[in-house]
Formats: sequence, structure tokens, C-alpha cells
Amino acid sequence: RGPALFILTLFAAAATACGGGGGSASVAGVAPGNGAPGPTASPRATPTGAPTATPGPGSTPSTGSTMIADTTGRVGLFQEFDRGMTSSQIVSDAPHYDAVWGANSPQLWHSVNPSVVTSRYFIPQEDRSQLSGHDLTWWQTNHPDWILYACKADGTPTHDFAYWAGVDKPDVPLDQHNPAVIDYQVRQLNGMNAIANGDQALAVDQIVFEDAMVGGNPNFGQSVKSGEYACGIWNGATFVRRYSGVHDPAWTADMIAFVKATRQIVTTDSTLAPYHLKVIVNHPPGPMSNPNEQTLLQYIDGMVDEAGYANYARYNTSVDKNLFAFTAAYLVALQKRKIAAFIINSFKDAAVTPLQREYAVATYFMSDQGGQDMYVSPGPGGSQENFPEYSVRLGQPCEDFHGGPYLYERRYSGGLVLVNSGSLPAAFVDASLPDNHTYTDIEGRKVTNPLPVASSDAYVLTTTNGCS
Repeated sequence: RGPALFILTLFAAAATACGGGGGSASVAGVAPGNGAPGPTASPRATPTGAPTATPGPGSTPSTGSTMIADTTGRVGLFQEFDRGMTSSQIVSDAPHYDAVWGANSPQLWHSVNPSVVTSRYFIPQEDRSQLSGHDLTWWQTNHPDWILYACKADGTPTHDFAYWAGVDKPDVPLDQHNPAVIDYQVRQLNGMNAIANGDQALAVDQIVFEDAMVGGNPNFGQSVKSGEYACGIWNGATFVRRYSGVHDPAWTADMIAFVKATRQIVTTDSTLAPYHLKVIVNHPPGPMSNPNEQTLLQYIDGMVDEAGYANYARYNTSVDKNLFAFTAAYLVALQKRKIAAFIINSFKDAAVTPLQREYAVATYFMSDQGGQDMYVSPGPGGSQENFPEYSVRLGQPCEDFHGGPYLYERRYSGGLVLVNSGSLPAAFVDASLPDNHTYTDIEGRKVTNPLPVASSDAYVLTTTNGCS
């Protein structure tokens, strides 16, 4: 799964699009529906309080990460999971990648590309029996009060294990609130395995805040039995309540405490500290005005945006018209804080089409500040093909992304990227291109001036002296 493909995150309200200056644009036409039908997973709606990227002609990014090589002007790539890849695929892909989020074969990656960053993957609330060797019987015998149980919708405790969709026996749900569980997960198990296997980072999945949940979330406790949620532990015959309901701020507090403790352990433990392990979390972006969001960012080196610009293949639906601006501004904000940004774009089709690839590359270049990687695939896991679009080089950025509410643009010394964030029901937005330049689309599409950019479409245009 994943990382955490079963996160079905919805935010409470739609955001206003990022403002800012931009070239003239006109909305024209009436569009039919475009793109394939969306998957069953819930889309991510953008929250209020979206961070705003302000245009800055002539601006240049600072290297936006301390853990991956500078990605300025190039398409930085990472692999989500390698468990579905063959050895020959890893050998072929390794020279082109900066990182692997969940690495089963870190030594093989490093044998081909010593600079690739591989990560040890785990979920705070789950003990993966195939890695630890501990099944449910072992936990019931040795640490019965570490097991997380569910409550009914009215809060009545049960003896049902707090499994959620995709997690079931022999794996065991654990109480992330317990410092001993954190120590076990980070120091004893995954930290030690990381250094034994040569990983440079811990990949911590499922860092989801309770205020990102609408109508319940299978991430927050079990969905195996309808209406139940992760609730607490049994200490003998005594029930100890951790959470009062699906929307409990205590869950967010425990999420942040887990990540904070992870950072402390990898930097202070006498065995782990010399290896300088990085901390990467999978976390759905929230408003930067949220104090919890700001606190989380203090303790991480990288963040995976699982929904990404594709939003589980729903990027071309009207509900997502603000998704691009919010996502881009959030990813810029991460990199300004020296936090690596890892974007997953799953399009859910049998194969990723050329226009989907161009959309992924264009949105990537909109937010890249030198510390950003992306993963593009029809679905989770598996090998990410080395598409020809990934070889494009745009040079130095001339400015930050700007525009809106539909058409956004960003100039580079070697090109221009344009994104229509979703202007439906209008078919397209006319983009006025800078004068005295000849542009070539990376997919070979005809380039006119003005250039009609269809709803939820994007262009990556190459040129020379693009900042002039």
C-alpha cells in the first residue's frame, strides 16, 4: 500500500487560489469532460489559509534540502517503493534517482548509485510482523498493554483490535502514545535495521492530523468494523482511554510527539546518532497558519505529499480547481525551510499518457526550489519508467510561480511552464507568451501566441534566454 494509499484525506473547506501578478489571460470556450473517470478514493480538497507564493522576477531558489542533490532546472526523481521492482529494474533506474521512500533493496541501489538516499519504512501504529518476527500472540504475551483497541461509535470500549483498511493479522496495531512503543519502533527496530541495511533515512508513514479528517478516516483507527475507531488500551481488566472520538486533538498531539521523539532518538542515541539518519514523513499538507503544521516542520528533513498534483487522478475535476495553487505554495514553503519535498502523482490509468507526464513535469517545475523530487505512476509502487520528458533541462528560474485564479506560469532561463489549474466549465485559458522568443513544447504540440491552455492541462516549453 501507499505510502498509505488508504489515506482518504479530506480537508474542511476549499482554499482561495494564490494571487499574484501574471500575464494577461482570457477564459474561452465550453469544455466537455476531459480525462478518465476518477478512482474510488476520496480526493483532497484544499484547505483555507493556503500559503501564498509571491512572484519575484529575477528570484533564484536556495537549495531547498539538506538530503538530496540540488534539483534546480532538472526533474528530480524518487522511487515510492521498490518491492515490486526486479533487480534489473533497480540497476537500470538507480543512476537517475535521488531517493527511495520505502527501500527493500538498499544495498542494490547503493551499489549502482552511492548517492541515492534510501529509507526504512514503517507506520507508527503498526508492528509489521514479517520485519519484527512478533505476531499477535507474542504481543499478547509480552506487551499486552501496548496493543491498540477500538471503541464503538458511542465510546464504549471493545476488545476489537484497532485495525484499519489494509492492516490486519499478523500485523499488530500499537499504542503510539506510549513512549516505550516509540522507542521500540524508532530505536530498537527500525533505526537499528536502517543502519544495518545502509539506509540514510527513516520513512514514517501515516502522519495525519485529526483536523484533516471529515466524516471519519480509516487512518484513525479501524474500519474493519463499521463505526469503530482507535480508542485506547487494556491494562489487565482496566481500560485506559487514549482518544474520545474520531476527531480528537489528542491524536494530532500524539502524531507530533511521535515525530519529535523520532528526531530526538536519531540525534541523541549513542548507536544511531553517528549515522545522521534523516526523518521523512508522509503527511497531507495543511494550512501553514496551523500551529501544529509549523511544529511538525521543526522535526523533519523531508515530506511526502501522497496526493500530489494529480490528487489520486482527480486533478481534472472541478472540485480540485484550487489544488494546484495550494500544493505548489506548500511545496515551495517546505523547500524554503530546507525540507525535501517528495511528490507522488498517481494517475490511476493503465499507463501514464504523454499529456499526464507533461502535466506532472510542468507542475513540478512550478514549485521546484532545488530540493524536490517526484514519482509518477499509474498507481502505487512498481517501477517508475524513465520517460523522455524527464530529461528536459530548463536552467535557472527567473521568478517564482505566479498567476491565477486559473492560469499560472513560471519562466526559466531555458523555458516557460504554464498550468491551467482547472478552468472548467470554460474549455481553456489563453496564455500570452513573452515576445521575441521561439518556444518548443516537450510533447511536440503546436505553440501559438496566444496559447490556449485547456482546463487541467499544462505546457513545458523550451527556449533560449528565457529570462530576457
